[in-house]
Amino acid sequence: MVNTVGYIGSYTKKDGKGIYRFELNEEAKKLETIETGYEVQASTYVVQHGDFLYGIKKENDKAGVAAYRIDAEGKLEFINDCLESAESGCHIWVSDDGKFLFEAVYGAGQARLYSLKPETGEVLQLIDTVVQQGEGPNEDRQDKAHTHYIQQTPDLKYAVAVDLGADEVITFKFSDNGLNRVGELKLPAGVGPRHLTFHNNGQYAYVFTELSNDVFVLKYNDGDFEILEQHHAVPDDFTDNTQGAAIRLSHDNKFVYASNRGHQSIAVFKVEGDGSRLSLVEMTDCGGDWPRDFNITRSDRFLVCAHEVSGNVSLFERDRETGQLTLLENDKQAAEGVCVQFL
Repeated sequence: MVNTVGYIGSYTKKDGKGIYRFELNEEAKKLETIETGYEVQASTYVVQHGDFLYGIKKENDKAGVAAYRIDAEGKLEFINDCLESAESGCHIWVSDDGKFLFEAVYGAGQARLYSLKPETGEVLQLIDTVVQQGEGPNEDRQDKAHTHYIQQTPDLKYAVAVDLGADEVITFKFSDNGLNRVGELKLPAGVGPRHLTFHNNGQYAYVFTELSNDVFVLKYNDGDFEILEQHHAVPDDFTDNTQGAAIRLSHDNKFVYASNRGHQSIAVFKVEGDGSRLSLVEMTDCGGDWPRDFNITRSDRFLVCAHEVSGNVSLFERDRETGQLTLLENDKQAAEGVCVQFL
């Protein structure tokens, strides 16, 4: 069996290398290797599109994104970058046609739009930067807008951004002329929405909040969102510091997973019916400190979690029928890891 290849994006404040490359042997149920894939400053999020990998990049006082070519073994070759901004982003997404790259910028509360050349993978230019407005009741974290996530909607007509500072899910039209805000959903004040994921049927989205550790089920239709449900991802009696981090959906769309920093856990929810409802399955120990991100293999058999503080990587086996996780190993290192993606 050919090993499953993945990447881990990282901070580079201490020992982080930028982009790690790892191999998962699914037959042997173990991580074979974790090595430096490309040493680059502050590549805290990476995303694949076809034969190319795109990553956040910071160089001295300039920030933006970089493009890499992926070879047959999953190794990276630098193509080019576009560093035209002062503040580094925290999340990126490539449009389905490979012509646009979206970037969310937490500190500045910005959504950025770049143009790409699909044939070569090059980043052509920064088209537009939109600054969000708004604030929330949390004085430390919601003093202004803090855009934490952005992606294309399943109908391919819009980009949707999640803003932690303004408690909003924001919808944009996008084109070669830039981003045009067309609507927003206001979530309960102070929850601090962070990331989202869509059901494959395109009718529902699941938003995870950083400040309240809640999963919201949203109805989606032609750029508009509506709240259907709210579920807590940590025990109600847990009072220590905890912050929601990543949310992912299994490829069969049967289970939603959400990681809790501080509580050091991954919550598992079963997707009920057509995706409009969730029910809690379990909250399991993540096997490290500060589970910033995780992802699920395309086979749906394994989950890999990167821990920002402890720097270790946990490998779990998934029960595809119940959604439950079993820890297999957590001894390999990817210092300051904050993003996990599979080829």
